[in-house]
Amino acid sequence: MKANTSAISTLFLLMISSSVLANCTKITAQSQLSSASDGVASSWTGSLDTNNGSLGLPSVVDISTSNDFQPDGTLLASGVAPFTSYALNSGYESERVLFRCDAADASQIFEMYATNGDAAYGGLYDDGSITGVAPKAYATYVRNVAIRFTNMETGQFYDKIWKSRLLTGLDTDSQGRLLIKAKNFSAVQTELFRLNYARAGTNNAASYQYLYTQPNAYIAFRGPGITGPADGADSQTSFPGWYGTWPASIGVYKYLTFRRGATCKISNFTPVVTLPAINISALQAGEVSQSPFTLDFKCQSAATSGLKTGQIALGFLAPPASVAAATQYGLITSGAANYLLDEQYGTQGHARGVGVKIYRNNQPMQFLTTDTTKTTGWSPILGGDQTKVDSNTAQGIDSYTETFMAQLEKFGSDELTAGSYQAHAQILIRIQ
Repeated sequence: MKANTSAISTLFLLMISSSVLANCTKITAQSQLSSASDGVASSWTGSLDTNNGSLGLPSVVDISTSNDFQPDGTLLASGVAPFTSYALNSGYESERVLFRCDAADASQIFEMYATNGDAAYGGLYDDGSITGVAPKAYATYVRNVAIRFTNMETGQFYDKIWKSRLLTGLDTDSQGRLLIKAKNFSAVQTELFRLNYARAGTNNAASYQYLYTQPNAYIAFRGPGITGPADGADSQTSFPGWYGTWPASIGVYKYLTFRRGATCKISNFTPVVTLPAINISALQAGEVSQSPFTLDFKCQSAATSGLKTGQIALGFLAPPASVAAATQYGLITSGAANYLLDEQYGTQGHARGVGVKIYRNNQPMQFLTTDTTKTTGWSPILGGDQTKVDSNTAQGIDSYTETFMAQLEKFGSDELTAGSYQAHAQILIRIQ
């Protein structure tokens, strides 16, 4: 009898031990990792309401007062962002270890994702489906604006029903345990749509910085020993593990400003501007290489051109790499860049000492270095030599076309060398 009792007791203890080893662990300190090569670790709080990062959207979004000018379902803005950017105010390092699980748990480790189903202006109301123009676009706190998220790994839209994605391709530590890092979670695409539908209680101010604190969506974690939402559960009523073991709040809190009024929009533009080749001696002699490009745009008849609050302006936004190079060579004036430099400036095979200027009505424009600035680098939308090509008085919409000149020239603060040149600029038309 004792022998049998002992055998049963031993077997029971082994089973308990095995269960403990299989549990996943939340990692909050470097000391929990077996070695420095495992990655980095530190305290993280989880999906607190306002602990959201950038979704790669523009900082300002215009909403027209006209349903004709911005028809139902108009895409106002979109962006794609990695988890390391959107999941935290300050961002996550890609090698940040958030959880560790036993190797035997490989088939039970999931990223869970859903909209914030218990918040009226977070992820409860699928207004895009109600109107039929943008399925799975959920009401926000801004009137006529709905938001939609797409998991870039699965291709599925977020909705308020929890979905899962098995986390694979995980790194391991020296003991073979699985390390769940920030880099393993999915990127997200965010889209903002204008809807004719106006949900009650939403904000319709002329200018509104998004300060509604409820997130629009979440990413949760589920694995052995760590409770998480179940597939198919409704996020309106099911949120196990919130907020401590949920690694991401997804939202636009403090990242967006909406401006509402009569506005303008781009209808067509020259997508690629090719500049003729030019040699160094010609550039040294003050010659330039130039090529025209065209911008077509439409404005509501009630729109006012200018740089004051509520007026409409045009700007060309330089990419960060070009801005960094321009800063290095003293080509920034009052916060705007005087030249658009090559996005790989300084690397082998790329020309140095040259940049592009854009001329509007024979006057050089500066390039915006950020889309948050109010005046520097902007130009009144009707401040050039544009031609009105159409006027739809019934809808109150005027159409224009304008030709600009892109000009490659030397700038003098760096040695002039031969090579290729390539850069892009984003065209912005915005209510100031």
